Amino acid sequence: MKSLVSTCLAVAALFAVALPSSAQLAQSPINISKEATVKANLPKLSFSYTQKANLTVKNTGAPDIEATIKALVVPGAGSVTVSGTTYNLLQFHFHTPSEHAVDGEETPMEVHFVHADNAGNLLVVGRRIEFGEKNEVLAPIFSKLPTIAAPLMLNKVNIKDLIPETTTSYRYAGSLTTEPYTEGVKWVVLSEPMTFSSKQVAAFQRLFPLNNSRELQPLNGRCILSDVRKAKKD
Repeated sequence: MKSLVSTCLAVAALFAVALPSSAQLAQSPINISKEATVKANLPKLSFSYTQKANLTVKNTGAPDIEATIKALVVPGAGSVTVSGTTYNLLQFHFHTPSEHAVDGEETPMEVHFVHADNAGNLLVVGRRIEFGEKNEVLAPIFSKLPTIAAPLMLNKVNIKDLIPETTTSYRYAGSLTTEPYTEGVKWVVLSEPMTFSSKQVAAFQRLFPLNNSRELQPLNGRCILSDVRKAKKD
């Protein structure tokens, strides 16, 4: 365990694992299991998302399992800074069911916020989606999901509210979850889920009846860093 902790602390400092791009040993998504998770004081995540984002929402090819509903943002609409490096928000998109599992449990959907720094290095923030209250921020998208031929243009969307106040997370080195499955991606999976109404989930699942999530990938010795605290008992 000591060597595992030392390895994970090194990952915390670098927030990356250097593996040959051809090795395909650090793929995503993964099952976030207690056995592979190490608690650590992780670098703070500083999100800066606008309350007035202009979005171009595209259907990239439903019902193809490699397709999704993708919201492109204009430059400057959002960013996250970690360990002194700022990653700018490029787009966010959705999968059903959730791509990441926590102790083997999936949720109906997952959203991925894709960021890149000035050198093109990727950091993806994932947030699992559970059944619950209607998501009002994303209601304009999910009330009229775009067709392949007709993108949806939205103005002044409050994407700031898509990030929870508490940003405890699970972090690991992984890959894109669609072709070409490029590795070297920094993954942050927020511990606090988002909620969608059953109608919102159903609307997305009608577009993707065969799902559009990649199967779980082996850890291959990777560790997962976490600053998630256990809930206090009453």
